[in-house]
Amino acid sequence: MQVEPSMEASPIRLLSVIGFQARRNDVLYMQPKTHPADSVVVFFPGDVQDYPEVMEAHRYNRSYIRWNLQDMAVILQAKFDRSHIVVIRPSRMEFKMFGCFDNFVPCNNTGVPDHTPMNYALHHLERLLQNISMELREKLPQNGIDKTELHLDKVPNVSLIGFSKGCVVLNQFLYEFHYLKTLTPDDESMSDLVNKIHDMYWLDGGHSGGKNTWITSRSLLETLARLGVTVHIHVTPYQINDDRRPWIRKEEKAFSDWLKKLGAPVNRTVHFENLSPSLKSHLEVLDVFKADVT
Repeated sequence: MQVEPSMEASPIRLLSVIGFQARRNDVLYMQPKTHPADSVVVFFPGDVQDYPEVMEAHRYNRSYIRWNLQDMAVILQAKFDRSHIVVIRPSRMEFKMFGCFDNFVPCNNTGVPDHTPMNYALHHLERLLQNISMELREKLPQNGIDKTELHLDKVPNVSLIGFSKGCVVLNQFLYEFHYLKTLTPDDESMSDLVNKIHDMYWLDGGHSGGKNTWITSRSLLETLARLGVTVHIHVTPYQINDDRRPWIRKEEKAFSDWLKKLGAPVNRTVHFENLSPSLKSHLEVLDVFKADVT
């Protein structure tokens, strides 16, 4: 099938998209650079990342405006050029800084998660993809876009990417994989979505809590390994070499080592390992990580 490049496009903001029950999230969508699309990439951002005008108005956050949510959609499109790009904004930005993904995992006012076996995070993601698709088909102009492609919930491959605080959502998904596949194996409600998730990217995961930055429960990691999801780990000294937060290094090592022992496909990369820890290099992992989609 011939692959045609898409017309130049900009990210599309979809405000207050309805997900599971009464949950809503703002979403930015970027169409594939080349067609036909073969996957959906869903990105959960870190603290500070927000709309460009919000970051510009904040005396601290403006220093990092190049990684605003709109530009993140463009960065991701360049890496995953045959994918629909979906950037999910946290439901709360406390103090215009701390991303709180309450709609996926219960958390406090700085976004530290309180993971539970089932918070319907996967249900929420599935419903968001369905309603994003519906809104796009209604709103996009007739400018050469094949609207039959705009069924994000029908695309056969899904990649999930968490950066920094956004990794708490991926961690919650691991709890729910385990609940659905191991604790309640007769529950087929999310099988369609779970079976589409082929790649998960943890990009320098971290939050301000004192534990559970990375999942270290063997039972949860056994379930993940059985699913055959390819795990991509990209870390920097900002998280794994911070002596004030030594548990992050220990937990990430346990996460990586357990998955390898369990036979899961794991790709692990340390970026900027010869540099001192800095927030700038932490954010620059977003620029340098590669889309090693299997």
